[in-house]
Amino acid sequence: LPSGPKVRHTNIFVGGLPEGMDDARLREAFSPYGVVNSASVRTKGGQTYGFVEFTLVEEAERAVAAMESGACPPGWVVKFANWDTGITDWNEAVPHSNVYVGGLPNGFADLQLKQACSSYGTVESAFVKSDSETGRTYGFVKFTTNAAARRAIADLHGKNDWVVKVANNDSYPAGGKGFGKGWADGWVWQPPTSKLERDECQRNEGPPSDNLYVKDLPPGISEQEVTNTFARYGQVMECRVLRWDCASSCAALVRMASMEQATLAKANLDNTIHESCGKPLTVAPQQKNGMEVDDHCYIKGLHCTTMPEQLEAVFSRYGIVKWSKILPTPFRPNSSNVPDYAALVQMESADQARAAIAALNGTIPTELGTPMIVRFAEAKTAGQRADATPNNNLYVKGWPMGFPDFLLQHEFQAFGNVVRLRLLDNPDPDQPTCAALVQMSRVEEATMAMKALHGKTISVNRLPPMRVKYAGREQAPGENLYVTALPRTITEDQVRQTFAKYGEIKRLKLLTQHARPETHVLIQLASPQIAAQALRELDGSAPAFRGPTLSVQYAMKREPQR
Repeated sequence: LPSGPKVRHTNIFVGGLPEGMDDARLREAFSPYGVVNSASVRTKGGQTYGFVEFTLVEEAERAVAAMESGACPPGWVVKFANWDTGITDWNEAVPHSNVYVGGLPNGFADLQLKQACSSYGTVESAFVKSDSETGRTYGFVKFTTNAAARRAIADLHGKNDWVVKVANNDSYPAGGKGFGKGWADGWVWQPPTSKLERDECQRNEGPPSDNLYVKDLPPGISEQEVTNTFARYGQVMECRVLRWDCASSCAALVRMASMEQATLAKANLDNTIHESCGKPLTVAPQQKNGMEVDDHCYIKGLHCTTMPEQLEAVFSRYGIVKWSKILPTPFRPNSSNVPDYAALVQMESADQARAAIAALNGTIPTELGTPMIVRFAEAKTAGQRADATPNNNLYVKGWPMGFPDFLLQHEFQAFGNVVRLRLLDNPDPDQPTCAALVQMSRVEEATMAMKALHGKTISVNRLPPMRVKYAGREQAPGENLYVTALPRTITEDQVRQTFAKYGEIKRLKLLTQHARPETHVLIQLASPQIAAQALRELDGSAPAFRGPTLSVQYAMKREPQR
């Protein structure tokens, strides 16, 4: 058999197709080799090509081998695609690549589970767990791609009485600051800062200045999110997020343009919950053994930093809370996907539970999450690293991943000659921005660029065009559109602004994939006619996008090694 792609998958590229080829005939050509999930013919630049997705890797390998051995029609080019199949259908989209497998037989081993799932794509890990109290055996399988997880769920669910579905979260078991005690109990957020520690932080506060130290920020928060929060109270000159791991609360150092602005930000933000903790809740009656428990509420979508007393305070508005529990998850967050949590709440009566469900389902409570601590930063002491001396080298942060370097170079060329510019790889590929080193020809030019661009939001006039098409494998006309080639840092509000002229947006979902520099969107409009108009007018145009906010500083010269 031919060697497959580095990441095993089932997506095959077919080039050199004749004009007039359609999806049905492409599917027919490959169906002798296995179950074809989808076949799609496309035309671009006068070239006709297509993609064929099989259910199993072995089927795709068999098809490629057969085509290479002489079964390929004249002129066709058949090979594994560079990427696994993308997400284009509302009903089939999975949020991540972690799969739960229930109903396993007793004694089933990790390796057996991995082997059973490897036919759908590369498996990063698989583990099996047995519950001694209930006698149940279940497991979790982490695939490299979402498409592999989707194929496994579609093909394995119901076989051998297995229950196969997308797991609640996409992350791995391990420890971390702020998380629970260990594997057996799962992970539940523990407040990272006690009242005693908060009082100690107050006593150790530095004198009023333009520098702020922020504690207890949500895990996974980005520098752009922190900057946006503090920019409401003035100009943010510098922001640096301090993170210890993907599971812990974060801290940040924020420098405002003046002490007055820092004082205003501190007064308004201290002891408040960051807006990124606000998530739409799904609240419904608890289901137990197929029956509805009418006085119990099951809640999904809680931010992981939600505390039990906060949850009870929200539900107590609708009656007496007899009992509540935030449910542990056996997974650890990663930087691209901090998990949401679920919870159970028992009200005093079924009427109270129904009232809570009616009032809270679909809402975004602002009082759930760990409050931030905002203090003036302590003054630097002797021995701490000094600020960089003026030089012609600049260190730039906040440039969106995937944006070409010539756009950034254009911004600096307004202040002189750019001798060299280099984008730096972000050590965390799931972060939406990266840094850059810019060398100007003279110190004076670097100084002018830094003063003009630091803290400035750049307007990107040459944004690559977005691509808009109908969602679904067949791309049949309808209400649902699939949008690609969007900037990695685009927000939901900006996407809504892009589609605002087309009326009601029924559904909107931002999709990102690991280490990919762009964002995709699934959007459902009010009618097929409106969707058709949006596709005609927006395909190939630039989205509404608020450009990046840059942090520009003199680069530090490295001390020579001794």
